[in-house]
Amino acid sequence: MTSRKSDLPLPARTPTYVSREVGAAELCVSPETWDAMVARGELPAADYKIGGVMPRWKWSRVEAWLSDKNDRSSIARDPYVMGAENIDAQAQKNRRIRSA
Repeated sequence: MTSRKSDLPLPARTPTYVSREVGAAELCVSPETWDAMVARGELPAADYKIGGVMPRWKWSRVEAWLSDKNDRSSIARDPYVMGAENIDAQAQKNRRIRSA
């Protein structure tokens, strides 16, 4: 059974290598969400496995990965949301034309 995020004691300084539980707590997500993010490519694969079975991520690489992903906005966008944004942009353009 996994501990609740709120019950997981985080160190004062994030360790160099984090487990999925500590990494998930740092991002304020569940360990299951962390696993899903790794599977979707939103987080890097584990850098090291202790004893060949306990995955660990280098925290600086996770931070760099997230920064790089945010800079490129490579997360798939919902086409319906994109359509709504286009409608809103068109409405703003129409308002500017009418007020001029």
